[in-house]
Amino acid sequence: MRLVIELPPELEDLLIEKAEQANIKPEEFVYKLIEWYFSKKKSESSELREFLNAVNEIALEKIKNCKFSDGNYCSLEALEDIFSDAEPKKLSKYRCLFCVYYVDRRKEKRRQEIADMRIHEIARLSAKYLFELYGDKLGYRPKIENKEVKANKIEKLLDW
Repeated sequence: MRLVIELPPELEDLLIEKAEQANIKPEEFVYKLIEWYFSKKKSESSELREFLNAVNEIALEKIKNCKFSDGNYCSLEALEDIFSDAEPKKLSKYRCLFCVYYVDRRKEKRRQEIADMRIHEIARLSAKYLFELYGDKLGYRPKIENKEVKANKIEKLLDW
């Protein structure tokens, strides 16, 4: 492909001067300028595309996992519009992306599971110490000759 560019004389002198400073031919200098310009445009657009893909993914995840969303409408917006004559608006992923009322319903389930797990661990530890300290007074008689209860026996007793 052949490309012809008409440049004003001042600009042509500047390009020739820059090419001499870089120790390359003016044709190569112009070619590298064009190549740099198009590669810069391409990289900027790829970053923008990557950003928009991430925004879409996060917005759809917020719609799907919001505590106040049923997938079609936001219950908070519907409650605000209950006294007006207007129909509630369908969910928009861009409005959900910046919603200040977003609550992830998965997070509450995880918190409950962690709380239950901690309670279970605390109960196991307290039972272990209870048997070690007050086993004789409670009427617990281990079958071991010495009266010290070992940790693995306590674990077996606790895991029914």
